[in-house]
Amino acid sequence: MAKATQGFVVIGAQNVFFSITNLRTLTEIERGKYPIGLGEDVFVNEVISPETVDTIVSALLAIQQLFTDYGVETIHVVGSHSVFEAPNAEFVRDQLLNRTGWQVSHLSLSEEAFYRNQAVMARFPNFEAVTQTGTVLIDVSSGSVELTTFANGEFGFSRNFSLGPLRVYEVMRDVQRTEPNYVEILRDFIDSRLIDFMRLLPDDVTYTNMILMGSSLSVLETLIPTGQNAVAATRERFETLYDQVIHASDQFLMEQYDLPLNQVSQVLPIVLLINRLVQTLHSQTIFVSNLKLLDGVEINASLVQGYKAVSFDPNEEIITSAQNLASRYQVDQKHMATTVDFALTLFDRLKKMHGMSKRDRLLLQVAATVNDIGSYIDTHLHYAHSDYLIAASEIIGLTATEHQMVGTIAHFHSSDTPQTDLANLPEVNAVDRLRIAKLSALLRVADSLDASRQQKIQELSVSLRPDTVVLSARANDDIELERWTLALKGQFFTQVFGREIELKRRNTR
Repeated sequence: MAKATQGFVVIGAQNVFFSITNLRTLTEIERGKYPIGLGEDVFVNEVISPETVDTIVSALLAIQQLFTDYGVETIHVVGSHSVFEAPNAEFVRDQLLNRTGWQVSHLSLSEEAFYRNQAVMARFPNFEAVTQTGTVLIDVSSGSVELTTFANGEFGFSRNFSLGPLRVYEVMRDVQRTEPNYVEILRDFIDSRLIDFMRLLPDDVTYTNMILMGSSLSVLETLIPTGQNAVAATRERFETLYDQVIHASDQFLMEQYDLPLNQVSQVLPIVLLINRLVQTLHSQTIFVSNLKLLDGVEINASLVQGYKAVSFDPNEEIITSAQNLASRYQVDQKHMATTVDFALTLFDRLKKMHGMSKRDRLLLQVAATVNDIGSYIDTHLHYAHSDYLIAASEIIGLTATEHQMVGTIAHFHSSDTPQTDLANLPEVNAVDRLRIAKLSALLRVADSLDASRQQKIQELSVSLRPDTVVLSARANDDIELERWTLALKGQFFTQVFGREIELKRRNTR
């Protein structure tokens, strides 16, 4: 087993962050950052330059030496989604591997949101108490802003916007030079991007609290007392700061907030964005936190490796995110719940046959939750519509590969039988194609068991025999439609697992 003390590296748009952390206690032994100019390359030139690669390599080699000095053996190196926006990102990743020996993992937007949520849930003071009332978490990185809602102590939904202050500054640079009413134009630009987020907010929740975190909050982090990781500010205090900042000179901002010159241009987009959200959501308390994506990466590693430093179940966010997606597209809730229940029952009872992991069980649950969202567009070929709606949506916490797998499983839950070995998915490796096939086969069976959409089957038992899987259903009505549908859709199950599947009815007592 790997030692509890491990090294973490996060390559962002403006900095390479690193830490040495004991995962058993989530105690940081060492933490720091190295500035890089990658964001300017990506957002302006749309290519990472050789000079920037050299800067990143120098930072990684320095961190590598520090890890060696501490005797750190297990190291996690990840790149934020901003890094991989550049067309030459994969070439750069290969160069970093060749020059440092470190493989940089690509974080998807949904993974980043997932890790940030874990960071605040584990390390933000009194998080559960604060989020009993409506709370919006705003993570500000150089290239994007992630808005996440909480209410009654539970995760609501998450949405990402390309409103990071460095990106906004680069987009609006010419406007700032030529237009005297730049602040008004910038405000309108931000408002136009926030319309969709506001539309998704539930009408019955008031977001009185706002939590700010992220790598681009330097101007606000000066409010946090030394030795603490968060501070609460009233709306009035924030508005005073806002009025001061929008009228301040660059020199004043550098001196007052101890900012380097290259970050001054990002201050106005940050405070304008936050002010617009405060005004629109009527937030009364603004919490400023110095938590970063790095914190969430550490916490996730601790959870994955079985340490008990935090008590929450991270999979709940993934499931809630899938349920929110199903609700958005008005999925039949009773059929969805029944399908999920049958799918998980099949997975659990047939574990000796399929040999899959807990993570596969989670993917099956997610796929069973969202497989019918395509019916919102058209019931004809709804499974194909589900596939591309899933691809275009965010399910927080899934890797890019897992996201694609869920869409493919949803596609093939219907009678549209794929090529048996899924060789028509060349972008997916052989191991993952087999996982898709197994999970699709289980989901097909689960969906068949409520073919009438009347939840006739009250109880399901599963028996694994040498050549057959026998499903015994306690039902309150005839299940001939379910039996006929299973005979059709269960053929793929037989191809995948080499066993026939049979449905028998037992009368309800």
